[in-house]
Parts: sequence; C-alpha cells; structure tokens
Amino acid sequence: MDNASLKISQLQKWRTRRKQDLRIDSSMNAFCRSLKKANKKLLQMQEAWDEFVPEQLSLVAIPISFKGGILEVVVDGSPTAYKINRLIRSGLLRQLQQRCSGTLKQVRVRVDR
Repeated sequence: MDNASLKISQLQKWRTRRKQDLRIDSSMNAFCRSLKKANKKLLQMQEAWDEFVPEQLSLVAIPISFKGGILEVVVDGSPTAYKINRLIRSGLLRQLQQRCSGTLKQVRVRVDR
C-alpha cells in the first residue's frame, strides 16, 4: 500500500459515523448520575427546610423539587400557604440560601388539592 492510499484509509476511518451505543446500561447509568445530583441538592434543601420551618408547618408543607434556583413547596391548603409565605418574607429565604450550596432564588408555594 502506498502513502496516499494509507492516508485515504485513515481518513475513511476517521470520517465514518460512529456507531451509537444503544445499550440500556449506559443510558441508565447516565440517568442515575443525573438523579443523584438533583436529589443531593433537594435532600440538602429538605434538611434545611426541616431545620428552619416550625414542625407543625413542615408536616403539611413539603419541598418537592429544586430546579433552576426555584424551590417548589406543596402545601395542604391556603392557610398553610399564607403562613409559609409570611415565613419566606420574614427571612426564611435568606436562611435557606445561607445553609444550602445550591443557588436558591425563589421559593414557590403551591396548594395541592
């Protein structure tokens, strides 16, 4: 094989489409890694929530997600939502921001019916 044909064969190897890895284990491993990262931040937020929110409120106001700097909290009714919003305005957001490593911009309270 001469030098030109050797270069052409190398280029053909480099420029061919790579076969996608369609095995389920690699997909599941990537999915589990992403869940661990998200759950780690949410778990840290839940621990801080339990520390700063009074016990009777923490039983009916539960953090369910933490995405994009927004902590979403589900409450059982509008009176509880009012109490949680009052806590947030009185400094709960600042306390959660200081306690947790994730960037927390807002706490969104949602009434679950």
